[in-house]
Order: sequence, then structure tokens, then C-alpha cells
Amino acid sequence: MGMRKTAMVALIALAGVNAPLYQGVSFAQNAPGAMAPATQMVSSLSADDKAALLKKLQAAKKHDKIARAGWSQEPLTQADYDRKIEEINGCIAKLKSGVDFPLSDAEKAVKSPGTAPY
Repeated sequence: MGMRKTAMVALIALAGVNAPLYQGVSFAQNAPGAMAPATQMVSSLSADDKAALLKKLQAAKKHDKIARAGWSQEPLTQADYDRKIEEINGCIAKLKSGVDFPLSDAEKAVKSPGTAPY
């Protein structure tokens, strides 16, 4: 056998040793009659909690604006911060206008994009 065939046989043998023969796919669903996990909505918050959420969103927006301006001039990093600021603006607008949305959206908007080390 030539070197090429020997290398191919070795690679196939190594791949076959570590790889499982069958990989299962799960189509699991909730049991019949079981409820899906409830998502907490902004409408369930008290007025004080909504004010605290608004303050948190505004602080995150301020942080992201400062990070965008000072951290990097790389276009992708700035675009990540622009997207985060737009998400925060959307949540603030919904909160101020009384539109109901999941709290997970607000938490996602507040979370750092991970492009900067802080």
C-alpha cells in the first residue's frame, strides 16, 4: 500500500474507534396534561419593580454606549454594542408604552454582548 492509502486506513480506523455507531435523536415533549414552564411577563411586576427594571435598562444602555465609544474601533464590536443598544431601546419603549413582553427579553438585552472583557 502506498503512504496515502495507509494514512487513510489509519484515520478511518481511529475515527471508528472513538465515534459511536448510532447517535440518538430525542423528540421529547412534555407529558400529556403537563404545562409548559411559565414565562414571567412584565405585566406581572409591581409599579416599583417596573421602575427598577426601567432604571436597570437605562443603566445598561449608558454602559453600552460608553463601552462602544471607548472600547474598540473594530466594526464588529461596535455593531454588537449597537445591536444591544437597539434591544434595550425596544424594551424601554415597550415598558413605557405598557406593552407586555417576557422578562427574559429584558435580561437578554441587559446582558453584555461579550465582545469586551468587562
